[in-house]
Amino acid sequence: MVILAIAAVAVLVAVGAAWAVFSSKANYDSVPYKFKARLFFWLGDIRRIGSFPWVTWSANCHEMTLRDTRDASATCRPGDIGLHKDNGFLSNVAIPGAFKHAWICVDDHMCVEAVSEGVLKRDDMVPLVSDYAIILRPKGVSEWEVREAVGRANAIVGHEYDANFDFDLKETDEALFGRRTIGRTVERAMNDAMNNRRLISHLTSGKYHFAFSCTEVASFCWYRSREKLGIFRSQHAGRQSIIADDFLRMAFDVVYASPSVTEEWAARNGLHEEGRFRISEYRKA
Repeated sequence: MVILAIAAVAVLVAVGAAWAVFSSKANYDSVPYKFKARLFFWLGDIRRIGSFPWVTWSANCHEMTLRDTRDASATCRPGDIGLHKDNGFLSNVAIPGAFKHAWICVDDHMCVEAVSEGVLKRDDMVPLVSDYAIILRPKGVSEWEVREAVGRANAIVGHEYDANFDFDLKETDEALFGRRTIGRTVERAMNDAMNNRRLISHLTSGKYHFAFSCTEVASFCWYRSREKLGIFRSQHAGRQSIIADDFLRMAFDVVYASPSVTEEWAARNGLHEEGRFRISEYRKA
């Protein structure tokens, strides 16, 4: 009986949907018209994607407007670190903190970031088409140190994403660059960035597997200035790591925060007190 009832309801819904769809004379205030409009909008929001489940109903709307995104991109300078959060991702539940992702700005308004496809270099507008974003600038660093950070970012493009979240920054630094001076490290980094085959051959070589999570990319690029900037690991989810919110405890100035990033939003999402204070100071400036 239950199955028959369900089947009957399904038939009625199907008949009603068909009638609503093919009836072009439905009154705008009528239930059939509203049903037809809802059905059309629902179908119109379906988009094909290249991975499971192969379709999505995402409306692709963001808290940040395109003007916000352009303003943020115009603010970015080489060496800046960006943080953001996109609503709606299941991974947001597993990643601690208010902000969920980090990247580093390089030259020509490009950025280097680690995503599931690996460490990529692409336009900084890509991560900035978002819901909540903030741009941080390192304090008191020299031009050489900025070049060092950018060179290191370019050098690790092509590596894969680190799903182990090892944060073996010291070991990776020594394995890739040794104990070179800042100037020679930049030269080495640039040469490696131009030689992708060499980078790919290093993916599984030696004791260490050169893979990077998003916050590990930003941390690794500024690793040689870690004492000046306060880039150190701390305990998160039972392991020593660096999460996006940690950069708001370090020696970085907030140079941009999207209008959606407010003190109230930060408090609701568990951002630490120092981060909330920095957002407040940015808003007052």
